Amino acid sequence: MARPWWEDAVFYQIYPRSFKDSNGDGVGDLAGIAEKLDYLAWLGVDALWISPFFPSPMKDFGYDVADYRGVAPMFGTLEDFERLAAGAKARGIRVVLDLVANHSSDQHPWFVEARSSRLSPKHGWYLWTPDTGKPPNNWKAVFELGSAWFPNPATGERYLGTFTRWQPEFDWRNPEVRRAFYDIMRYWFGLGVDGFRLDVATAYLKDAQLRSNPFSWNANPDFFQKHRYDRNQPEVHEIFAEMRKVADEAPGVGRQPSLPGERVLIGETHGQDAELAASCHGKRADELHMAFNFDFLNQGWSAAAFKASAERWYSLMPIGAWPNFTLSNHDRPRHISRYRARGSETTEARAKVAAAMLLTLRGTPFLYYGEEIGMGCFRLPREALRDPLGVKTWPLGSLGRDPERTPMQWDATPGGGFGSEDPWLPMNPDWRERSVAAQRGRSSSLLEWYRALIQLRRAMPALRRGSLRWTPASRDVLAFERADEETGERVAVFLNFASRAGRAALSEDAVVLMGSAREAGQALAAGGCALGPNESLIVRLKPLAEPRR
Repeated sequence: MARPWWEDAVFYQIYPRSFKDSNGDGVGDLAGIAEKLDYLAWLGVDALWISPFFPSPMKDFGYDVADYRGVAPMFGTLEDFERLAAGAKARGIRVVLDLVANHSSDQHPWFVEARSSRLSPKHGWYLWTPDTGKPPNNWKAVFELGSAWFPNPATGERYLGTFTRWQPEFDWRNPEVRRAFYDIMRYWFGLGVDGFRLDVATAYLKDAQLRSNPFSWNANPDFFQKHRYDRNQPEVHEIFAEMRKVADEAPGVGRQPSLPGERVLIGETHGQDAELAASCHGKRADELHMAFNFDFLNQGWSAAAFKASAERWYSLMPIGAWPNFTLSNHDRPRHISRYRARGSETTEARAKVAAAMLLTLRGTPFLYYGEEIGMGCFRLPREALRDPLGVKTWPLGSLGRDPERTPMQWDATPGGGFGSEDPWLPMNPDWRERSVAAQRGRSSSLLEWYRALIQLRRAMPALRRGSLRWTPASRDVLAFERADEETGERVAVFLNFASRAGRAALSEDAVVLMGSAREAGQALAAGGCALGPNESLIVRLKPLAEPRR
């Protein structure tokens, strides 16, 4: 039985507003992404995850959807999407979309109708409670820092919006809501979409009794609450199983349809717990194909911390499920900034260590646009902020999400090659020297390091699908072996997280495949392997004695 493509793939997340502007209006668009498909193919990624581009009033920059079957004019047209999907497929690249199904925009026709009258056929599609003059519980709107229940005078009720008042939440216990979204999934499958990343998927269901959350001392991101009742309800697994059935069985109908059995569902869990993420695969691996584990985004720069996090993730995986890893996304500060050191050379070396870890661990890696060139996060002036959370919490710059969403840095021309000299967010101050053009073809650059890692991963079954075994090393070194039983291929990885020398055990002679301080082809003798400060090293070991071919 062939392995699912997503288990071998390298995913690349694109925030469309910030990737490439094709028409000079300051906002990236679908035609801009299509322009850069050759670059993405050169980099070697296998799948694109594109953040929302649907029609929207943009109160939360596309995560407030007003039409689930269209394209916002600022991003182009449905024909632009079809050209993008066709161009990606021609280059062997899959396309995954963001499905925002926990809530809609308050301007979606469904909610406009629902809020007009309690007798409206769509009224029961959303979550309501009688307006008694105060909210029914203590649930919070995380981007407004106040109650999540908002008055609707026309019906004498309050509706739920746990993000903003502009994002009313669906009642997923209503079978009509489920059928509507399953039809939306089928629609995009017919247009060539290979799957969905499901936004805040474990928040689809809330406590039926609307009980208040208990207190927590955790301020960020939980706002002093244990989110026991406003998200992560056990009944959500029924929904995941239904979605899986739609993805696996819906016929390929449309102009360039994806096919049953070749579609992927990736869940964003609304919480920090790896156990929650693992449960989303289903006890029999019959729910989501993958679920994001964000634990890596919460780790400090420590080999021991990342090892413990990966060990726990592996131990929680149900039989038949497949892990994934990510270090950055559109909601969290970029990892090169989180792990920056005092010196720029050390910061760059850490970025190479992080990339080698992400692309050699057992599991599917998710990259975030610009991480391959080391785009970081910089503090933006108050007048430049766009993110509602950033505006609300100013001057607490660490809570806003604009710094990780700045325009992609392509070259040193005016506007950084993005396509506009006045983009929707300002360019990072280092855009001239830290760009694709400045790094492409320079063998020591971070961009070429990412590309080489992706090529190595694609060429070596041990790195894509092999088992993983931790091996002895000094405290600051992450060391492991990957082995593929079918080919017998074996690879050892040594990553020094410290700015001082480290050491790893090398039980046999080996040959360097790739390294930040050594040339490929160099022979290494068995024994202790001395590592330089912040060194990344990947070596080929002798093959298994009896591979299973």
